[in-house]
Amino acid sequence: MDSTNNNNTYKIVSISIIGLLLLLSGYLLYLKSQNSNLIATQDSKLVETEKNRAELEKNYYESLAELEELKGDNTELNSKIDSQKLVLKKQRDQIVGLIGTTKDYNAIKSKINTMRASNEDFKKEMAVLKEENDRLSQSNEKLSTEKGLLTDQITKERTYNDELATKNTTLTDENSKLATERQKLARKVDRGSVIKVSDILVEGYRLNSKGKEISQRHAKDVEILRVCFKTAINELVENGREKFFIKIINPNGETINVPSAGSGVIDGGDEGTQIAYSLQKEFNYENTEAVSCASWKPGSAFQTGTYNIEVYNKGFLAGKSTFKLK
Repeated sequence: MDSTNNNNTYKIVSISIIGLLLLLSGYLLYLKSQNSNLIATQDSKLVETEKNRAELEKNYYESLAELEELKGDNTELNSKIDSQKLVLKKQRDQIVGLIGTTKDYNAIKSKINTMRASNEDFKKEMAVLKEENDRLSQSNEKLSTEKGLLTDQITKERTYNDELATKNTTLTDENSKLATERQKLARKVDRGSVIKVSDILVEGYRLNSKGKEISQRHAKDVEILRVCFKTAINELVENGREKFFIKIINPNGETINVPSAGSGVIDGGDEGTQIAYSLQKEFNYENTEAVSCASWKPGSAFQTGTYNIEVYNKGFLAGKSTFKLK
C-alpha cells in the first residue's frame, strides 16, 4: 500500500517538474526572441543614424567643393562664397547635433535636403552675379575704347584748330571764322563733359519749434525744399569741384527765382542763351555715382500742384524730373 502511494507521489512530482521546466524553457525562448528583436531594432537605428551621418558629410563636402570651384578673380564674389561656406558649416553642425539627440529620421533627412537646396539656390544666384559681372567688364572695356577714340578725336580737333589759328593770325575775317569754329568745338567738348544726373528726389520740410526739419506734403506747410540727385560717371571729366544749377518751375510754368535765397542766371551751353535757376549745389566730383543734396528756403509760400525740376551742368541740361505738393 505504501509502495503504491510512493509511486503516485513520485509521478506527480515528476510531472510537475517537467511542466515547470517546459514553462521555464518557453519563458527563456520568449526572452531570447525579445532580445533578438531589441538588438535588431537597435542595429537598424544605428545603421540609419550612420547612413544619415554619411549622407550629411557627403552633401557637406560636395557643396564645399562646388563653392570652391565658383571662385575667381572677383573679390566681392569670393567674399560671398566664403560667407556661404560659414552658413553651410553652421547648418551641418546643427544637423550633427540633431542626429545625436533625436531618432526622428524624417526630420534629419529634411534638414539635409534643406541644406542642399539652400546651396543650390546660392549657386544659381552666383551664376547670375558672375554673368552680370562679366557683362559689366565687357561694357567697361568698350567704354574705355570709346573714351580713347573720343579723346584722340578731341585732341586732333584741338590741334587742327590751333594750327589754323597760327596760320591765319593776320587775317581778321579768317580769325573770326576760326574763333567761331573753336567755340562750337568747345561747346561740343562741354556737352560731352556734362555730368548727367538721375534719381532726382524733392521733399518738403518745415522747421518745428526746436529747429528740427519735419517732412511735409502740403504746399501750405512747406518752408524748405530738399533736392537730391545722383551723379553719373563721365570718363571725360577729371576729379574736382563741379557746380550744378537747379531750376524749379512752379505749376504756372514760372521759374522760382529768389536772388536773396541764392537764385540767379547762368549762360546756357548754346550760344546766346541764358538760364534762370533757383539754387545751386557745388561739391567735389570724384567720377563715381554719388548722391548729393541741397536745401533751399526761398522765404515765400509754395503753390499746390505739379512742379518741374531741371538740373544743369556746364550750361547744359543734365537731368530733369517732377514732384507734387498737395
